Parts: sequence; C-alpha cells; structure tokens
Amino acid sequence: TEAVLTLNAGSSSLKFALYAARSDAAGPARIANGEIEGIDDTPMLTIRDAAGKITVDRKLAAGLDHEALLHVVLAWIAGQPAGLSLVAAGHRVVHGGTKFSGPVTINDAVLTELRRLIPFAPLHQPCQVALIEAVAAEYPSTPQVACFDTAIHSTLPEVAARFPLPRWLWDEGVRRYGFHGLSYEFVLGTNAAFRRGKTIIAHLGHGASITAFQEGVSIETTMGFTPTGGLMMGTRSGDLDPGVVLYLLREHGCSVEDLDRIVNADS
Repeated sequence: TEAVLTLNAGSSSLKFALYAARSDAAGPARIANGEIEGIDDTPMLTIRDAAGKITVDRKLAAGLDHEALLHVVLAWIAGQPAGLSLVAAGHRVVHGGTKFSGPVTINDAVLTELRRLIPFAPLHQPCQVALIEAVAAEYPSTPQVACFDTAIHSTLPEVAARFPLPRWLWDEGVRRYGFHGLSYEFVLGTNAAFRRGKTIIAHLGHGASITAFQEGVSIETTMGFTPTGGLMMGTRSGDLDPGVVLYLLREHGCSVEDLDRIVNADS
C-alpha cells in the first residue's frame, strides 16, 4: 500500500498520521495515526488504527530527541504486515518567514531557509528541521512538503504586521507573523459561512491565539514575532510590558536562557 506520512512536531510532542496515497471521493483514507507525548519527561507512544482502536500503547526510553523518536515511528511503519510503501511526507512547520505563503516541496534551498528561521521560533523550528532531515536520510528519494503555520497570515496588512520599533528591525524581519495557521485553515474549510464577511476564530490549547478574518483572509492576529506573544497560554506569558524584561535584566541579571524559561515555560 502506498502511503503518505504527515508529521507535526511540537516542543514536547510528536504527532503523526498515515494516509493512503490515493484518495476517493471522500478524500484521503487514514490508515493509522498516533502521537508521542511527554518527550521532555517519559515519552509515551500511542498508535490507533483506521477505526480508532489503540494498537500500540507503551512507554519509550527517556532522553530520546525528536529524531530518535521518529525512527521509532518509521520502524513501526516498516514492520507493518500490509507492506506499506512511503511515497511522500508532509510536515507542519511553525515558521515560514516572509518567503513562504503556502505549502512548498522541500529542497536544499528551502531547508537552508528553514534553518535560517530557527532564531524566530527556537522552541519548534529545530525539531521540525530535524525531522525533515531524518526522513530525507531514511528515504532520500521520497518527496517532502512543508506546510507553514505562518502562511495564512501572509495577508496581514502592514499596519497589523509592523511593531512600533525602529525601521531597521522591520528590515531585519522583526514583525508580526502570526501562527496556528493550519488550524485556522481547517476551521475555515469546515463551513463556507466562515469565509464570508467578518469572522473571529480562536485556537485555544496549550498555545493559544485569536485571528480576525475578512472574507476568509487574515487581517489581524494576536501572536506576533514568535509563538510566545499574544494571549496568556499554558506556560507562556503572552504579551508583556517590555519593562518587565528590562527589570529582570537589571535587577536579577537574567540570562537569555533565564528569560526564555520564564516567558515560555514558567508563566
């Protein structure tokens, strides 16, 4: 059976699904899906078959990174009796910068740009790049596609995208990008009414954001330069008075790592 693998790497999780490469009128048929949760603690692998029945539910060794855990998933695929043949892989990639406004087939130039964007999304981009590289090493002739969480927000008007900062930072790429785009695209696709007039959609989870759409086009969103900005979230501060950061630097001598932990993990 020819299959397409889709991968969604988060900072502490890896979600995946296998679909039959050929679709019928109802769309692509899912063969299996699963996730590895708790990557930063004790990873737990769960896999469900097409009917939703759990077929694998086990703990994995602690300390494995995303690439090592992907090899666990690929080994499971290779061991399936149905004789699955991987013909393509699709990746959710958090940051596409200003160059990618839609899905792209990954080549060396695209991969170079994704690596360049790592400082813009340091929690997510490194593990997503690592998965792309791992699939390429295991299946060098298999095409891979990147789908970006920022792409839907490439329509933001300049008044929404700019921060009130010196022009040289805008020229360097410091601007509002917005995220959760694949989630928003899914919601917009569920009802044609959402693509008419003015619509506000909230993505509420461990990470959270809200986006305003006009005729299905993103015109304003809460997340900004990174997925840390905007609403208060599970462990992320969201938007802060920048004076708080200056206070932590002056009075507590915080390092970059300290600030990262405070705003992304401890808030």
